[in-house]
Amino acid sequence: MYRVIIVSDMKAKLTFVLGVFILSACGIGPDMNRDRIPRSPTPTPWQGEKPFEDNVRDGAAAYAAKDYPAAAKAYGTALDQEKAKPKLEKKQWRELVNNTAMAYTLSGDTKNARLALAYGVSKDFDYPMFHYILARTFGVEGSEADTTSHLERAFERRSKLSPGEKLPDPMTDDSFASFADSESFKRAVSRMKTGRSSPLD
Repeated sequence: MYRVIIVSDMKAKLTFVLGVFILSACGIGPDMNRDRIPRSPTPTPWQGEKPFEDNVRDGAAAYAAKDYPAAAKAYGTALDQEKAKPKLEKKQWRELVNNTAMAYTLSGDTKNARLALAYGVSKDFDYPMFHYILARTFGVEGSEADTTSHLERAFERRSKLSPGEKLPDPMTDDSFASFADSESFKRAVSRMKTGRSSPLD
């Protein structure tokens, strides 16, 4: 009896499979191509971090196009890469810090501009442009006292500029436009230009 049940069950299964095959061949029944579970989409391969040189190039292009947020992002990434694996000569390194800080400043992100400059000052305190750009970050915020303090530090150290560099004129710098009519600011800048600013701190 047990064998008969097994044989009967096998015959039933074979009959069912054969029936499905015949229906599929006649265009009746489930479409195995259409009704199958769709494949998962192929994931986008991980592209990895952009090379340092590409970030610097992208930052320069965005800066030239006056897309300062994009420039800040690219330069900021390049600066992080340089911090992790230093490889630049001093002049190139200074330029990268300057460009990063200015891109942040012009995009309105003075906090990150100061963070970039704090890193620069921690490595090269006497480089005047770091102090000058710090003054710019306070200038765009309208803080005359902080602006003047950092400008003084910049002018006191102007002999430390890289060859071919010179400090901009604060009186024609748009970052300090809010102080254009300030007599105290004008007097302070005049003292700086003639070397009569406060002693080095």
